[in-house]
Amino acid sequence: MMGAPKIPEKRWSIDLEKRIQENHYGESYSQRYSFNPNSERELFIIDTPPPYPSGTWHIGAVAQYSMIDVIARSQRLLGKEVRFPWGVDRNGINIEFTVERKYDRKMRSYDRGEFLDLCAETIESYTQAMRETAKRVGLSCDFDNEYLTDAPDYRAVSQSIFVDLFKRGDIVEDLRPNIFDPVEGTTIAEAEVQRITRETLLCDVRWTTEDGEDVVISTTRPEMICACGVVVVHPE
Repeated sequence: MMGAPKIPEKRWSIDLEKRIQENHYGESYSQRYSFNPNSERELFIIDTPPPYPSGTWHIGAVAQYSMIDVIARSQRLLGKEVRFPWGVDRNGINIEFTVERKYDRKMRSYDRGEFLDLCAETIESYTQAMRETAKRVGLSCDFDNEYLTDAPDYRAVSQSIFVDLFKRGDIVEDLRPNIFDPVEGTTIAEAEVQRITRETLLCDVRWTTEDGEDVVISTTRPEMICACGVVVVHPE
């Protein structure tokens, strides 16, 4: 049997938490956590991976960013000038899927402009919720200089970098196989592919050489043969 608490009254409340947050993120917040690139102190730059707001921020991701915050705070205590940026990755196919699920309608059935407006509206609500969560857990990011990957200035910077890399020859144009989803009508990333193991057929495909000799190749993926550029055969 559990004993009764000696102090039954609770001093903590949601209203108290909100007042603490308002005080924490008041006018002095920027002075404490903003980044001064001209500081004489040793610089410590954190390349914060911008979270993707395609839904409610998962507690696992929040925990990961909290650990990054521990590093930022510890380096400040060591006297360093810390750059801990806050940004949101607002590009990608996930928000398109989110809008499709929300309105139960496929992207290709929309006018392009209408669908983009729905994506922008949806992702803004998720972005705001993510900001509030980040502040509620006490992340000491530079929220005043937030960057959004779909903002015109951010796109201008990223595109100029790609152009510069292309001119230097560090980016090249090429043809290569890609993963295409025939249902969604778009290419998808390798990380989004779910692979399963199942029994299939081993197909024998007969090739004929210029000399008229037949060469049989066995494969479980005959649909990939059209992508073969050369076939190497052991002489024996």
